[in-house]
Amino acid sequence: MTFQVPEATNRQRNRATYAAFTTHIERLCRTDPGARAALRAGLRRDLDHPRTRPMHRLLTPRLPDGCDDTTAQAHYTVASLIAAQPRHAFSPDQKDDEDTAHEHETAESQAPNEEGEPAEEAAPPGPSPYGSSFGATLGQAVTAKGKPMRMSAAESRINLLTRQSLRGIHLHLPSAVNQVRTTGVFIDWGQLLADLVDWQYQSGRISRRWLQDFYRITAGADRD
Repeated sequence: MTFQVPEATNRQRNRATYAAFTTHIERLCRTDPGARAALRAGLRRDLDHPRTRPMHRLLTPRLPDGCDDTTAQAHYTVASLIAAQPRHAFSPDQKDDEDTAHEHETAESQAPNEEGEPAEEAAPPGPSPYGSSFGATLGQAVTAKGKPMRMSAAESRINLLTRQSLRGIHLHLPSAVNQVRTTGVFIDWGQLLADLVDWQYQSGRISRRWLQDFYRITAGADRD
């Protein structure tokens, strides 16, 4: 069981890195309309598509060193999904300071010390190695106040997504994200990025977590 400790720690570290990336993209979209348009044009496009060429200048410096195409595609897809949000999603009243990108890192690096122990001596239980999955997001969209997503529509969407290949998940996510946006539910972009990076080799585990999170949240929801 000892192998789970470094694995969870590594996952938390990756989450912090991915959260910093998505925070940067949100800030870029808020402050640079041209960059936002360039990123939005890459929606549902692969890395070699002509429409993604303007994205290389914006995203390459933010990619992990030596990353493979799967990891790069995950970053491009999430950047495009963020940029495709309505303009009001980037309103000036959102937090826009340099410390925002580090809040995730601070929370996760300090969480094991809640008992007052030094980080290097801390042992599980620590912070969850996962953020809010997209399955949880769909579940919250069903239970949202105001204009919730229909249970049948959300269930069809989660079942469709969790059956997808690597290429398929990139193609189907934009429609699912659009459905969620109408409910005003928060999307954990950093965790979505982490799941897309891992989808090629761990789609079964990720799909199971999405489904479990979805049904845990919607257990008491009316079925239509």
